[in-house]
Formats: sequence, structure tokens, C-alpha cells
Amino acid sequence: MKKTAFALIAAVLVAGALPHPVTAADALTQALEAFSKVNDYTADIVVHEVKGSDVHDNTYHYSYLKPNYVKLDVLSGPGRGSGAVWTGGDQVSGHMGGILSGLHKKVGLHDAQAESLRGDSIDTGTISAMLEQFKDPKGAVTETDDKTVDGVLTDELSLKTADPASMGGITRIDLYLSHTAHMPVRRERYIGDQLVKSEQVTNQKINIGLKPSDFPF
Repeated sequence: MKKTAFALIAAVLVAGALPHPVTAADALTQALEAFSKVNDYTADIVVHEVKGSDVHDNTYHYSYLKPNYVKLDVLSGPGRGSGAVWTGGDQVSGHMGGILSGLHKKVGLHDAQAESLRGDSIDTGTISAMLEQFKDPKGAVTETDDKTVDGVLTDELSLKTADPASMGGITRIDLYLSHTAHMPVRRERYIGDQLVKSEQVTNQKINIGLKPSDFPF
């Protein structure tokens, strides 16, 4: 009897020490609170993107300053050496890689030249945009605890889209939020069971002192 009692007490103590599951609303609230303290950041985003038989693997370097300053440099993959700047509004200032890197051109935010393989524009890759999808979801959001992404324990938010046709056919979006920092570390987009785009956030540096002048438009 004594052993059974001790075993029960030990089980209760261990259970109390484990992280408690959180709801989707809790996880999102924690993320929004964490992001409210972010004025600027830089990060590398490793992207795998599929459309039909075409596959793009890119690494982008993002610089971001609230509210709408974004700079993107293509570190590897298609378009390597090119880059773009967006400061809000409906235009992007971009340049090609290589010997044409000094030539800058302004195009529409949703011009084909300024979009990724699946039609994403520069503003959709920010942490702000990732969180906004779940803050004002167009579909049902659920939460799953304790997913490990690249060694980081996360909460997974999963959005089942209500109108895939308006989102390029995307039927589900999964967002992984760090348990400790509460910031996005990965976003995945699916059409049915097929993963058509993944974005892994790495090398993130927060509040490093970026200024509007760091985003030449």
C-alpha cells in the first residue's frame, strides 16, 4: 500500500512538472505578445516550394522594421543575388543578381517578377504576416502540443482553410511556434496531403536597431 501511495504521489508530482497543453487561442496570444515587443529583426528563411513539376529551393535573408519595412536578399536558389525592398504600398523596388545588381526597378507588389513560384509577394514572408493569418483566420484553427522542429519544442497551430480557391488551392496551413520564445520557427502549406511550401525560420536576431534608411526604396 505504501509503495502504491508513493507511486501515486510521484506520478502527480511528475505530471505537475510537465508543460500543460495550451489552446490555439493561448498559443496565438503568447505569440502576439512576444511579437509586440519586437521592433525589428533579421532572419534567414529556408524555403521549399512546389508548383506542378516545378520545385524551387531558396534561402532568403529577411530584414524587417515595424510597421512595413521589408528587405529581402536571395542567398541561394533561383534568383540568387537578387533582392527587393518594400516599404508598404503597392510597389516593390528590386534588382537582379550578378552584373545587373546595380540596376534597380520598381514593379507592382503582385507583379510576376516580384512573386515566388507559388505567387507569394515579399510581404507574406514576414513573421507579422505569418501571425496575421491566424489572428484573422479564414477557416478553423486547431492546436497540437509538443512538436519538435529542428530541435525546438513548439506548439503547432493548424488552419483548415475555408476557401482554398482564394488561397491558391491551399487547404491547410501549419504554423509552429517556439515554446520558449513563442515566435514562428516554421510554416507549412498543403494542398490535400501534399506539402507545397515550407518556410524554416533560422538565425533570427531581434531588436538589432534597424532604421528606415536600411531599406532604400
